[in-house]
Amino acid sequence: MKAKTKGKNFSCNNATGNRKASDMYDTPYCLPTELLKKEHLHGKILEPACGNMAIVDVLKKNKYKKITAYDIRGGKDFLKETKHYDTIITNPPYSQSMQFIQKAKCVCDEFYFLLPVSYLQGKARYDEVYTDTAFPLRKIYVFTRFPMFGNPLRADYKIETGMMACAWYCFTKAYIGEPTIAWLDIDEYVLRKADR
Repeated sequence: MKAKTKGKNFSCNNATGNRKASDMYDTPYCLPTELLKKEHLHGKILEPACGNMAIVDVLKKNKYKKITAYDIRGGKDFLKETKHYDTIITNPPYSQSMQFIQKAKCVCDEFYFLLPVSYLQGKARYDEVYTDTAFPLRKIYVFTRFPMFGNPLRADYKIETGMMACAWYCFTKAYIGEPTIAWLDIDEYVLRKADR
C-alpha cells in the first residue's frame, strides 16, 4: 500500500511528503541555463550549496572558469564563509534562506538565489531583506512553468512540472532603483510523452 502524503507534494519530496535531509534538491539544468542567457556573472563565482553540482556544470558549460563550489554535506558551511567573491549563485536550503541572504551580503557584490515566488511575501523578509538600500533586490526572473525539484536530472535538460512557482532573485550591492521583473520561458524543457 502506498504511503499517504500530507497535503500537496510541491517538489517531489518523497512518498511520505517529508522534505529531504539538508533541503538537498538538485537544480534542474534548464533553470541556470536560461538565467545565463540574460545575466553575465562576473569575476570569482561561489556556489555554496552545490549539492550534486548541477549549477556548476551549467556554469562550466557556459565557459565560466573562476568557480568555487562546496556544500554542507562535504563539511564546509557557507554561514562561516570569510572569503570575498564577486558573485554567488545557488539554490539555497530553504530552511536557511534568510541566513544565506544575510551572509551573501557580507561576502559578495552580487548574488542570484533560486527561491519560491512566495518568498516576496512576509513582514520579516520585507524588513530585513527588501528594504535594504545598501544591497537591494535588483531583478526577479520568474519561470513560465513550475519546475519539479527532486527528480533525477536528465542529460537532455528536460523536466517534469510541479506546483511551486519559483524565480531567480538577483541582488546587487549599491543598485539604485526599484526591482524589476522578467520571465524565463522554460516550456521547451517540459518533459512530454515523446521524451519518455
